[in-house]
Amino acid sequence: MAKTRSNAPQSSAQRRDHALSDEHVPDQVVSQVGKAVAQIMKLRQSYVDVVTTAESEAERQQLAHQIEDAAARAINDQGLTVDQYNHVIAATQADAELEERVMVAYRTA
Repeated sequence: MAKTRSNAPQSSAQRRDHALSDEHVPDQVVSQVGKAVAQIMKLRQSYVDVVTTAESEAERQQLAHQIEDAAARAINDQGLTVDQYNHVIAATQADAELEERVMVAYRTA
């Protein structure tokens, strides 16, 4: 699954949201993450297509930064913070049921 970086310091609300229980992530959050994953996967595919035409390492780095910013916007557009998204994605590594729920949400997005 796609995980993205967060450079922003955590607010108290983000820390509280980050404390989502790994044992039960609400269906709405799973749906939001699945939709964000779908958007990020499309972004990354477009990046692969465009990076092959980049003429320099600096241009490739600029494109990577643009994709990272677009991924953060895609996550925010789903009503999530990057930290919330990353927390759920990380939780899927240890929770096969959660991973399946996110994958179903991704496939139906």
